[in-house]
Amino acid sequence: MQKSLIIFKKELKDIIRDRRTITVMLVLPLVVYPLIFIGMSKYVTSQTEKAAEKTLRMGIVENDGASHFKTFLSTLPKIRVISITDTISGKMLIEQDNLDAAYFFPADYDSSLAKLQSPAFQYFYTSTNNEFEVGLIEAFNRQYTDMLMKKTLADMQLSENILTPVKMQPRNLASQREQLGSIIGGLLPYFFIIFCMVGCMYPAIDLAAGEKERGSLETLLVSSASRAEIYVGKLLTVALSGLLSALAGIIGILISAKIIGGNAAMSSGGIGGLTDLLNGLLDPSSILLLLILLLPLNIFFAAITLMLSIYAKSFKEAQSMITPLMILIVFPAIAGMLPGVKLDFITALVPILNVSLGSKAIIAGTVETGPFLLTCVVLVVYAAIALFMSVKFFNDEKNVVRG
Repeated sequence: MQKSLIIFKKELKDIIRDRRTITVMLVLPLVVYPLIFIGMSKYVTSQTEKAAEKTLRMGIVENDGASHFKTFLSTLPKIRVISITDTISGKMLIEQDNLDAAYFFPADYDSSLAKLQSPAFQYFYTSTNNEFEVGLIEAFNRQYTDMLMKKTLADMQLSENILTPVKMQPRNLASQREQLGSIIGGLLPYFFIIFCMVGCMYPAIDLAAGEKERGSLETLLVSSASRAEIYVGKLLTVALSGLLSALAGIIGILISAKIIGGNAAMSSGGIGGLTDLLNGLLDPSSILLLLILLLPLNIFFAAITLMLSIYAKSFKEAQSMITPLMILIVFPAIAGMLPGVKLDFITALVPILNVSLGSKAIIAGTVETGPFLLTCVVLVVYAAIALFMSVKFFNDEKNVVRG
């Protein structure tokens, strides 16, 4: 074991000296991804505020049927009415970004409305690069139809309650942490899994195929260390790299969520759900449960990537063999985000998916003991199988000297 630790220290020094590995393992999850999350949050907030302050340019085809609609427009702020001759010119103005929407009312619209015949009107818009304005237009249309409904009921001397004969009072028993965790809880495990895989991938390629290509693996094999001690040292290095990358991803996401939550709290006066979620994530029991899931998963990734790297002839070949694994990992990780999919005794048997669903349940605070324990057992079994295959490859002389 002492020789394995010596090899582990030697390999760890080589990894630390490799800027590419350090960048992928620590800089990306700890710095770059939080900056991306924060930047996206600020962009969405600024665009929403910008759209709310914008004066909507509403085109109306001039005919005898739009007077009622124009009267409604005159009561609203930040609306500029532009008269257009027909729908063709209105469509052209929208495509040229000179209009936000164009409305066409048939000539008998006002008279049909007075007779309660439910007349129809058309409006044209484009959603391309205009998503925030589209939301305002749809809200504006709902406001118009609500006004018509209230006016019709008032003219008929009927109460608005006739449309809602009964009032529902929903009481959601799920906590804010559970509600928010079910929404974004599936996204966070996706990043944990990807960080863990990427953190194992580059060190594994360098410590096996890379050393084989540089000719330094033979020197290590003729040392006093046994084949098993060499393998253990390399495996510990790869597993540690993956674990550090996953932890850096967790820390980076927590930092970005803290910053986003703090900004939202200052602007809106509080954001209890996100605060509950962050407090749940920072809870020692939640961190411990996440680590229990990540450790066997990390060993599984480390053994698989090291096995493929040992088999490869060169660094480039190892990359081409290991990179497709990301596709196999992404699909079950994404499946964990789907609504209605939860951790049970069936999904606990599916690798990667069980980690995604288990992490999602931990984040939401709804993890169940039985499926979670089965997930841990299954992960340990898969990790043991991967270790057995990886050791077998490393003990095969044809793989070690291949190339």
